[in-house]
Amino acid sequence: MILKTRLYALAVVLLLTPTGLYSKFYHGPGYIWVNSYAGDIFYPMFWFFVLIFIRPRISPVTAAMIVFMFSMVIEFSQLLSFPVLEQIRNTFIGRTLIGVRFVPVDIVYYAAGCLLAFGLYNLLHFFGFPVPPSEPERHR
Repeated sequence: MILKTRLYALAVVLLLTPTGLYSKFYHGPGYIWVNSYAGDIFYPMFWFFVLIFIRPRISPVTAAMIVFMFSMVIEFSQLLSFPVLEQIRNTFIGRTLIGVRFVPVDIVYYAAGCLLAFGLYNLLHFFGFPVPPSEPERHR
């Protein structure tokens, strides 16, 4: 069951990666919004399924919350300007992964991406996506 979950999660990651990258190069209708904000939706979706791949027993709610918090940290890190961060941001991959400037509305799109990832996870589960039992709660 865990292997199947990882394979499904990997398949979603492999679909989201080119889709997210393509959003940066799209030139059709609504290209300004797609270029500026669609990646902010695909980004947390990508990390959600990466987390499911790494920890297939994690609760999808927990995964969504972790990814949202991670996305928030990345967004607020854009307020910082250290030489190493600037070097990273001067590359395409760096701009894609950690962004260039703080844009408050990105937080809304990160939340939307987490919700869509959670919804996609549940939709896939409905259609047969194997979900291993959650990790047992630890008693203190």
